[in-house]
Amino acid sequence: MSDKSRQLENLWVRNLKKGDALAFEELFHIYGKRLYHFSLGYLKSKSDAEEIVQEVFLKIWHLRGSLDPGLSFNAYLFKIAYRQIMERFRKISLERRYLADISADVVTFTDELNERADYHSLLELVKKSIDRLPPRQKEILLMRRSGGLAVAEIAENLGLSPKTVEHHLTEALKNIKACLQSDQAAAMLFLCLFLPNPPSPYGNCCTERPTG
Repeated sequence: MSDKSRQLENLWVRNLKKGDALAFEELFHIYGKRLYHFSLGYLKSKSDAEEIVQEVFLKIWHLRGSLDPGLSFNAYLFKIAYRQIMERFRKISLERRYLADISADVVTFTDELNERADYHSLLELVKKSIDRLPPRQKEILLMRRSGGLAVAEIAENLGLSPKTVEHHLTEALKNIKACLQSDQAAAMLFLCLFLPNPPSPYGNCCTERPTG
C-alpha cells in the first residue's frame, strides 16, 4: 500500500470511528472482496464466505468507536475474520457431532446402511426433524445434546423435575424417528436405508425384485 493510500485509509478509519457511513462503505469496497476470498480459502463454501464478510463488517461497525487509526486496519480486519472462521468451524463440528449422536439413537444401523447411507443427507433430515419438535422438547434436547448439560442441570435451569426432563427427551427422540418415517421427501430414502424390514412384497426395497 502506497503512502497516499495509507493516509486515505487512515482518514476513512478516523471518519468511521465517528460513525461516518460513507467511510464504512469505502472500506467495505476495498476489503470486502479480499475478505471473501480469504474466507473462501478456509471454508470452501461461497455462502459461508459471504456470511463471514457480513459478520466481520457488522462487527467492525459495532466496534467502530474503539478503532485506533494509528494501527493497521488491514491486520485488525483479517484478525477478526480469522476468529470468525475458527468459530464457524467449531460450531459446525459441534452441530455435526450432536446430530450424529441423535441419528445413532433413532436409526437402525445395519451392514447395508453402512455401505449405502448418505450421512450428510441423514444429518440434514435429523436437523429438520428437530426443528419440527414442540418447543419444550426441542429446548431440552438441544440443552442435553448440543449444550452438553446433565439432566439434573436442565431440570434445575428450567424448574422441572429430572423425571419430566427425561420424559421430554424420550418423547423428542420418538418424534424425530416418527418424523423421519413420515417425511414425504425422505420416505424412499428412509425406507431403503434405515428400516431393517420395510413393508414390501419383495422384502427389502433396496434389493432387486425376483425375475422369471
